[in-house]
Amino acid sequence: MSTQQILPELSPASQALVAMHGGVPSGDADWLAALRADALARFGQTGLPTPKLEDWKYTDLKALNGANLVRPVDAPAANFGGQAGHRLCFADGRYVAAASKVDDLPGGVTFLSLSEAFMDMPDVLRSHLETADAGALADLNAAYLDGGAVIIVDGAEVTLALEFLATGEGSQMSAFHPRNIVIVKNGAQLTLLESQGGGGVYFANHVTSIAVEDGGRLNHVKAFNHSSEAFHTSLTQVHIGADGYYGSAVLDTDGKLLRNEIRIELAGEGAETSLAGAYLARGGRHTDHTTRIDHLAANTTSRQIFRGALDGKARAVFQGNIVVAEGADGSDGRLANNTIMLSEGCEIDTKPQLEIYADEVKCAHGSTVGELDDEALFYLRSRGVPETQARAMLVEGFVATVFDEFDSLEGVQQLRDGIADWLAGLEPGA
Repeated sequence: MSTQQILPELSPASQALVAMHGGVPSGDADWLAALRADALARFGQTGLPTPKLEDWKYTDLKALNGANLVRPVDAPAANFGGQAGHRLCFADGRYVAAASKVDDLPGGVTFLSLSEAFMDMPDVLRSHLETADAGALADLNAAYLDGGAVIIVDGAEVTLALEFLATGEGSQMSAFHPRNIVIVKNGAQLTLLESQGGGGVYFANHVTSIAVEDGGRLNHVKAFNHSSEAFHTSLTQVHIGADGYYGSAVLDTDGKLLRNEIRIELAGEGAETSLAGAYLARGGRHTDHTTRIDHLAANTTSRQIFRGALDGKARAVFQGNIVVAEGADGSDGRLANNTIMLSEGCEIDTKPQLEIYADEVKCAHGSTVGELDDEALFYLRSRGVPETQARAMLVEGFVATVFDEFDSLEGVQQLRDGIADWLAGLEPGA
């Protein structure tokens, strides 16, 4: 289907995103050029997801229609946080070698930018870049592949950092599409510290593909701290082999609209995952955390706990789905979502789900929505704690506990500090 045929059927933002493909540099290998073209054709048939799709019922990207979407040309100057240790840094999706540190890696560790990996290991990448069944935003990401990292840890133990910084300026909205590929094999243990943020106006569309092979362990600590005018979509797909483990600790504190989607396949017997997420929103921002965990093998375990606090007419969405496939006997899946409303005019759409097609399983799910405990607030006030500080203490005690399981990991204290920073802007209650 040609671009001329499909553009009239798409939203203005989708049309602009398709039209950008004329600016993609030539010179790709034949297989990569074909992958880009196929992905763009699929995106051109659907465009950006809309609330007509069940998974997008509560999140609408229509605000992108009024944006002047452009493809970034060069990696701009950027001030990175300077994570200690081994790191890869990206500005507007483009690799910044001068800010990165990839020397003195332990044996068994491959840590490259995606652009370098295209040259050094194309055969490894091909199977991990396919997105035919991952949705429109994954197809859009595959059509552009603006950068990202390739990480392979083979029988080693290491901590690595990824830092993505956006520098949107002026009336134009840069649109970029990083792709990370992570493979943990032969009993390796990886702690991955990922930060995403920036200033100005931009649309960041991230996709991360993770394979934790038999016996491997990956702890993924991620902080979203975007500009108040930013749009961010993130899809993380994880495949876990026998006795493998994937842990995720996520903090989301800013951005005009954020969608964080995590899909996990517990594919081998004894595979395990634990997800912890905290979302804090004010000022009319929209945040969406959507998860799906498929128990595909016997004796697999999943834990999910997401907690949030909303203020100032913010809106949050949580959609969590646990699916236990036929034959996945002995599976144990637990899911909880809890949200505090700090002022009038906030909204939470929460939809925990269970689908069970096996016998002898232990699964549970639930959600709660409420306000701060008046008695606890009165107790603190009666002991001389100012109202704003008392409210902040109660919110922190409620939200920050989601990270207790991950406290021993590097990077988790930064998540707790991020909660405290957000609470510093809390207004007194009505």
